[in-house]
Amino acid sequence: MRRSFIWVFLCVVLVPPLASAQDYPKAEIFGGYSYLHIDTNGASSSSLNQLCNTVTVGNCPFIFQLHRGFNGWNAAGQFNLSSWFGITADISGHYGTLVTAKTTSASFQGINLVDFSLPKQSNYDFLFGPVFSYRKPRYKPFAHALLGDEHISFDSVQLPSNLGAFPASPSNNYFVFSLGGGVDVKLSPRFLVRAAEFDYQRVTSSFGGKDYQNNLRFSVGLVALFGGR
Repeated sequence: MRRSFIWVFLCVVLVPPLASAQDYPKAEIFGGYSYLHIDTNGASSSSLNQLCNTVTVGNCPFIFQLHRGFNGWNAAGQFNLSSWFGITADISGHYGTLVTAKTTSASFQGINLVDFSLPKQSNYDFLFGPVFSYRKPRYKPFAHALLGDEHISFDSVQLPSNLGAFPASPSNNYFVFSLGGGVDVKLSPRFLVRAAEFDYQRVTSSFGGKDYQNNLRFSVGLVALFGGR
């Protein structure tokens, strides 16, 4: 009788944890669209135009405009150690031209300005860190804290035809701390829709004289689940 009670007790205590241990995927793969809002540290289209007018004594041949929003993609691989805790590797790429210049005249002091354009920019983030999930039957909120590297590169500057070409600026790498989270919604037993993911990113690069940027990233897409179910 005593031995039977012990077996019942062990089943009651151990079976639920063992069962729940199988009630979450071992791995999750995410991929989708991403939007990056870049912090320019107070610089604006009007401040760039004012600077140009100051340098050229009121004869600036350009109208400058800042474009803080970059479009791109986001992908992540997550390995779950429990139903609520995992480790994720996050990669993203965003592309755009932060500053564009529209000419106000075809030439300036004998220089043909028609072919002039500023370089396109590419931002790549490589991040890694813990992720915390709260799993429900139909949805899964999550939060993560990630560290890593941001690689920024530029295309060549297109100069007026009579001045030749200006080589691309050297690429640089910067440290990134990212804090954020989102919500995944169940689509099927093996697929989730990432309805929204928001991330705050502190990057140790600058635009406007400071040594850091406070960027914001938004991502949506599809999550595939592997193992454990």
